[in-house]
Amino acid sequence: MLATSDPIEQAFSEAAQEWDLTRLYHDLEKISAKELKPIEKACLRGLLCRYRPGQIAHKLAWTAGALRVELNKGLYRYIEALTGQPPNTLRWEKISEWLANYRYPDRQAAPTPTHIDWGEAPEVRQFFGRRDELQTLQQWIVHDRCRVVAIWGMGGIGKTALAVKLVEQINHHFSLVLWRSLRYVLPLSQVIEGWSKKLGNTEGDLLAALKQQRCLLVIDDFEAVLQDGELAGSYRLGCESYGTLLRRLGAERHQSCVLILSREHPKEILLLQGEELPVRSLKLQGMQLEGAKELLRAKGFDPNLTGVNELIQQYRGNPSALKLVALTIKELFNGNVAEFLRQTALSLGDVLRSLLYEQFNRLSDLEKEILYWLALKRRPIGLQELREAMAISSSGSELIDALESLRWRSLIEKSPDAEVQFTLEPVVMKYVHQKLMEEITLEINAIIEHQDFTSLYFLQRFPLVEDSAPDNIRAVQIRLLLKPIKDKTHALLKKNNITTDTIQTNLRQLVSTERLENNLVLLGLWLDREPS
Repeated sequence: MLATSDPIEQAFSEAAQEWDLTRLYHDLEKISAKELKPIEKACLRGLLCRYRPGQIAHKLAWTAGALRVELNKGLYRYIEALTGQPPNTLRWEKISEWLANYRYPDRQAAPTPTHIDWGEAPEVRQFFGRRDELQTLQQWIVHDRCRVVAIWGMGGIGKTALAVKLVEQINHHFSLVLWRSLRYVLPLSQVIEGWSKKLGNTEGDLLAALKQQRCLLVIDDFEAVLQDGELAGSYRLGCESYGTLLRRLGAERHQSCVLILSREHPKEILLLQGEELPVRSLKLQGMQLEGAKELLRAKGFDPNLTGVNELIQQYRGNPSALKLVALTIKELFNGNVAEFLRQTALSLGDVLRSLLYEQFNRLSDLEKEILYWLALKRRPIGLQELREAMAISSSGSELIDALESLRWRSLIEKSPDAEVQFTLEPVVMKYVHQKLMEEITLEINAIIEHQDFTSLYFLQRFPLVEDSAPDNIRAVQIRLLLKPIKDKTHALLKKNNITTDTIQTNLRQLVSTERLENNLVLLGLWLDREPS
């Protein structure tokens, strides 16, 4: 319960800036026929400031359950009666809407126009779902007055579109909005000078500009200043000062907000963020079911069609993937979702494949190897099984560091079970599986067409079929990996009029591992023994 020393009367006092609390208290007390309790007044103020009940409970030192009971037996019922709503229908999100008549009239007038410099921001004509994300971000930026907020997630997941819609909704809370992209990597001093002048500081002092007035600075494509080929969080040579800037923006007092959009979670934000701190981050996942259905409806699909839910789940609500696959279904399958699911495997499309290509090429060699193993195993696996497959010492931390880096890059899924396991979401698995097939096929092509036996990394490192895998996984590995590669191998042999005898001598000198020998046997390139 609330400690006696806590100033409950002062909790969420900022509500008085927008709401006529005196009149609202009076009208609610007429409904209830008794004076509102201090805790009820505090909860009402918190709800009007768009705090969730759980957040209010935390701030008032109540348990969430006890506060819920208190609200349901009193305040919620009074608000329903005051606003003429049916009993037991109030949700906390509706309180501001239902009590809108109690806002100060002068605050309802049109706000002073905000100057918005959209920079490289795209125009977003259609926007679906994301109501919870918009509400959370608005709470953090407008009501909690966070200094730095990050939205991060894999390419194509909708970060930029969400940020555009957010700016459209909250820009009137700022005197100036500035949107800038880092995709063209420039020295920080040059970037800051340009930003500062736009924000009204001719001296090129960004922090001073953010202190002078309440501004919203949106920094898109932050991952562009991060280093390719290394674990997440490392900066390009010469861009280390961007990390220093993030630390200053989060740690030093100013009245503005800086919104960071990135495919990777900046480590400086990770170190500074917290639920009650002025630095927060939102990992953007796929759209929820209803939002994804809205998107498909706009593409001409009946969201109640058979297979729609399965389609959304298969693509994990990824908006870019759903837009692309909707076009394919409409053009090739006459809009029949169920038929598409029966006839095809997961479809990526050129745009999504390009986004994944960009993100995959940013990875370190160890991160790529982890993804290849997860794509090969096609099931959630634990840390120890991954260590054994990759022949990594259990005493080393490099595997854990790489897994954490992949999580910051939104490329792996972690199971919620007590035993932590890792896997890939279907879209990423499809892409990595195709990459693995391409790499193995290139090595086979080098052997057969060019008599080049110098590079057999993938054939030595990854089994085409796992002996220890469950039968259903082995069946998938045979169908989706071994058979396509074996068919291509035999086609190359036939095209070049080569028999396996002609390459046996060279292969014998190279085969030094059982895994490589097994793979060659499975492909019909090693004839000393039959496939197991």
